[in-house]
Amino acid sequence: MAPARLLTSLFRSSRVTLPSTRSLYFRNYSVANTAQDDFPQPPKAPETPAEALAEPSVRGQQQQQQQQEEEEEESPRPLMKNSWLRNLRVNDHAIEIPLKQGFKSHHHALLRDGCKCPLCIDQSTKQRNFKTTDIPVDIKPRSVKWDGSRLEVKWENDIPGFPGHHTSVYDEDAIQRVEANPEYSSAGRRRRRTVWNRLHMEENTQFWISYDEYMNDEVAFAEAMHQLAQTGIIFLKKIPGEREMVEKIATRMGPLRNTFYGPTWDVRSVPQAKNVAYTDQDLGMHMDLMYMNEPPGYQLLHCIENSCEGGESLFADTFWVASSLMRTHPKIFELLCNFHINYEYNHDDHVYCNRWPVIEWFKDHKANQVKITRVNYSPPFQAPIYHRYAHDHHVVTRSLQALKVFNEWLNKPQNQFELKLQPGECVIFENRRVVHARRAFDTNSGRRWLAGAYVDEDSLLSRFATLHRKYPDVWRRRVYRPLKKAEKWDQDPVVY
Repeated sequence: MAPARLLTSLFRSSRVTLPSTRSLYFRNYSVANTAQDDFPQPPKAPETPAEALAEPSVRGQQQQQQQQEEEEEESPRPLMKNSWLRNLRVNDHAIEIPLKQGFKSHHHALLRDGCKCPLCIDQSTKQRNFKTTDIPVDIKPRSVKWDGSRLEVKWENDIPGFPGHHTSVYDEDAIQRVEANPEYSSAGRRRRRTVWNRLHMEENTQFWISYDEYMNDEVAFAEAMHQLAQTGIIFLKKIPGEREMVEKIATRMGPLRNTFYGPTWDVRSVPQAKNVAYTDQDLGMHMDLMYMNEPPGYQLLHCIENSCEGGESLFADTFWVASSLMRTHPKIFELLCNFHINYEYNHDDHVYCNRWPVIEWFKDHKANQVKITRVNYSPPFQAPIYHRYAHDHHVVTRSLQALKVFNEWLNKPQNQFELKLQPGECVIFENRRVVHARRAFDTNSGRRWLAGAYVDEDSLLSRFATLHRKYPDVWRRRVYRPLKKAEKWDQDPVVY
């Protein structure tokens, strides 16, 4: 049975829904003292991954039926005079631009809002010289030119104060990619990822770069950032032994994320530690600072000293485990998407608390796939949740069973990559994707000292975007090679 059909059939029996992972646009908010009929209703978002993965044939029939109903309710809009310009279509509300994948419709006011000519955008600050609310609601084109790749529009009833010769110009790329960093691009927030397990890391996905190349070779740095964007983890070597090196490595990517631990911090055993990381105990798989409203996007750990016995570092890709569960145990995947866990840091000097679903997902409409955006899992910092599920005992039982399976899969040896960081080495990893752990170590046999830092996700997305523009060929390269051998759990990395 096909994976999509399997997911659909299995999810239909589940009573769990996923309201909290949807965009705010799709949540059921109301406006006080305002009739709901005055506002166009947004399209219904899929309630569950199964609904999002409904078979294309069924979804196609539903969309076709909906389109027919809309056409019956709404009479055809008349075209303006001379509206057919090289297959361009213009009506009273929108311009329909012919592209390779079909016509793309843009509302007149919103198209005017997107003008980036020197009159509209300050060419130095890149900031607007007008507000969206300045645009007349009845604005429409006075003349339109389209040569197949470039659109020029002069406006009738333009923004007051703009000269009559003002012309909005849009090239084909601007028409199709409005965002500065499109979320589905290889540098965007919803970029394609390469998931991995132990064998992938040992054979071909593990990426190392020297400190000198990282700091001084722009192409090598771009390749490292591409690898980090795809796999969520890279390693540096041959780093000078000074404590400040972790800050230099971090700020090469973006500004430091300051927390109550400081802009940078040290991981070593201290008496009466307020964090288990500052002990010599075994530290299980976790993510950092999940009790904050915005947990750090990326973490760095630079090894300065590691001469004691033990203290090996372990890493696992939660996207690999979650996507594997989605394919083989879709009910478990759905339960994890709906199960929220509380996290807290509760001390005399600092109190933080927050809650997250174990898995956050979205529907990739282009690929017709459910994809993972984040995983939130940090057992050492969990807080009580019994008050949240006081009346859903059946759901709680099933959710706890699902969480147990997720934890067991994370801790399978074939899903964990282990190494002992040596002095002069550093690991950089995506905090809400890659869980990390540490084996206990013996302070009587030596010393273990790591320097750490955080960089926010927005800073890395900005760096990804600028490098993608500057070195597009680097960002088109594959980040893995086919494996030399395969096992039941160790297949080729999944790019999704």
